[in-house]
Amino acid sequence: MSVFEFAGHTLDLKQGRLRNGAGDVRLRAKSLALLTYLIKNPGRVIGKHELIEVVWPDVIVSDDSLSQCLKDIRVALGPQAEGFIRTVPRRGYILDEKQLRSIEEQRQPGPPRPQSPNDKPSIAVLPFETAGADQDWFADGIAEDIITALAKSRRLRVVSRNYSFTFKQHELRGGEIARELGVGYLLEGSVRLSGQQLRVSTRLLEGKSGELLWAERFDRELADIFAIQDEITEAVVRHLELELLPEERRAMRQTRTHSIEAYHYELRGRQLMVEFTKPYLLLARRMFAKAAELDPRYGRAYAGMVICDCFLLNRHGQDIAADAILDIADKALHFDTTLAEAHAARGFALFCCERYEEAELAYRTALSIDPNSYDANFFSAETMARFLGNRERLISTFKLTARLRPDDYYSPLMVASFLTRDDPERPRWARTSFERAERAAALHPESAAPLHRGALALAYLGDHDKAHSWLARALTIDPDDFVTQYNAACVHSVLGDVEEAVRRLEGAVRGVSRNAIEQIRHDVDFDAIRDHPRFQFLLRSRAP
Repeated sequence: MSVFEFAGHTLDLKQGRLRNGAGDVRLRAKSLALLTYLIKNPGRVIGKHELIEVVWPDVIVSDDSLSQCLKDIRVALGPQAEGFIRTVPRRGYILDEKQLRSIEEQRQPGPPRPQSPNDKPSIAVLPFETAGADQDWFADGIAEDIITALAKSRRLRVVSRNYSFTFKQHELRGGEIARELGVGYLLEGSVRLSGQQLRVSTRLLEGKSGELLWAERFDRELADIFAIQDEITEAVVRHLELELLPEERRAMRQTRTHSIEAYHYELRGRQLMVEFTKPYLLLARRMFAKAAELDPRYGRAYAGMVICDCFLLNRHGQDIAADAILDIADKALHFDTTLAEAHAARGFALFCCERYEEAELAYRTALSIDPNSYDANFFSAETMARFLGNRERLISTFKLTARLRPDDYYSPLMVASFLTRDDPERPRWARTSFERAERAAALHPESAAPLHRGALALAYLGDHDKAHSWLARALTIDPDDFVTQYNAACVHSVLGDVEEAVRRLEGAVRGVSRNAIEQIRHDVDFDAIRDHPRFQFLLRSRAP
């Protein structure tokens, strides 16, 4: 049987069609896939890991994505389906087989069965190679824009940028990468930029055999970069024999600017922003503002401005009106409602406005567009989960973001921070954080961020001398920075230097937001000083 009846609804597995007495019930593809799997396995407790493996077979997602799909299903089915899908604490979920009934297939005409994810051709766009690290920002931007464009096709499964870029600097061969990513095709390339002259070489490979399907070299002016991206996208579509709908073709160009200069400034802003130090954020903010000035309809530029402003306000105590940040976030979405990072940026802005329920909703919207969005996952953990003190959500989401961006030293540090001291995984995550911070410090010797976070990772590992050495270097570079002082307090607290930890923290919190005080309240690194009278006074004196 392929048609099932339950709670006033029918689901035709062949057609992928959910109906009730009023007609078709709309359900997102992943939510429908989850409901289908549960119906095929009634009366059995199914763990979260199994469900994630089935519904998201080739991507990394957090438990939040699964929870959101279950919420979608319960909302779609309504109150009459109460108890149809039950949560079994610490084990998973079970579908009540007593409420499920197989019925004869309806031989009525209906829409063709939508392709399952496994029926679609699949592709990963690997990071493009460059002649030197100084051009990585530009090459990464080209590859990311091709990924974004290809992902607009409903007939093609595209591995997200955050996942495919984990293979940067790997020595695996194409076939091995294709197997790791579970894709049928790979697009790889290289970029050479010299003044205004640009060379882009690309190759489309069959994943399993490594057979070369198409290759092209573009020697053009830099101003032709958008035309090159379009030609590469069209070539992939043509060789995979995909038919694009008119609205898909329009969507492929929606998130992009038509100004090459604005594009350059936006890419530079993205490159600078990831350090999250005050000097880098101020510079990145200027890059995004210039991009928006050159193209006033450039949604990604406005989203970048919002993220910079939120960090400057929330972490560094800059005098920026939260409502003004929210206005910029709304402008980003006005120009592009399909941009996950714009919804994530708006969530951050709403958090800064202390509109927490709306912030949570904005993050969920971003993740429904792109479950592997680094921004949406990272900001939701860094703001809402941290503010609420939701330890399990913090650990699972920061594990995800640590995998999504292999140069991110902050996320593995947070995993180590929120794991209990006797957890056997804690040293591994701390070492991962330190190793990444060490590489970042070598690439950015002028930045204090990898140094003070590397110092905290060393403190978790019990290396007192090296932790103090790294912290001293960070304080030499940026002694007045809030985050540097904050992490200095964390390092001293973890190492048992109670009085110095309290002194550093008292100096750090002047002028910071209420949200930052709430972060201090929940930060496990301050467990050693939590009962100190001056720590308690600090929290009371800054209470709303």
